[in-house]
Amino acid sequence: MTPAEESQATRRVPARRGRGGALRGEIIDAATRLTATTGDASKVTLRAVAREVGVAATSIYLHFDTINALVDEVKRCRFQELGDALNAAADAAGHDPVLRVKARAFAYIRYGQDHPGEYAIMFTANLQTPSGIYPRPPQTVDALTQLAADIGHARPGGQDLDETQAMLFAFHIWTSLHGTVMLRLARPALPWPDVDTQLEDLVDHLLRAAPAEERRHSAGT
Repeated sequence: MTPAEESQATRRVPARRGRGGALRGEIIDAATRLTATTGDASKVTLRAVAREVGVAATSIYLHFDTINALVDEVKRCRFQELGDALNAAADAAGHDPVLRVKARAFAYIRYGQDHPGEYAIMFTANLQTPSGIYPRPPQTVDALTQLAADIGHARPGGQDLDETQAMLFAFHIWTSLHGTVMLRLARPALPWPDVDTQLEDLVDHLLRAAPAEERRHSAGT
């Protein structure tokens, strides 16, 4: 930071009463951008975030004591944002469990394609911080649990899956969705099929597949 920039940051007008939340949001957004650019949280410092926001470093400490705490909040916010998008899509789809599963899948892909930087922070950036803390937001488990709940009631013929089977299918779908986002971002020139058609086919195939226990029983093993 040049002396002029440092002076400008230092002279920034303090947040008015009730505006501290706005600055906190700016800090999180700045940390998101920096982490997405470097791909490594260990290279992001509170001082660098302060420069990005345009405030003195001491202003950052009013909201986050350490870079670990800030990185944890960045991930939490992005997972919350994704989870909210999935839930909104499922709610808009109504009560049919198959349509709810598909709506979540479509919303997931859209988020990854529309927010590649944020998605990189959540899944591909090295977020191992200098102290060794690796944040794991609970929103990940929440999203899987909600997807599994819909999957449990989405089998053709009305036969529900038990909780363990539904969660296994949820992991299968998540793995496929993540691969779809990452491969399309990494290799956009490939002759990809229409993404909606691809997701329809993926979900239909998975929901039609019988769990391993049912296949073994049918085979008499």
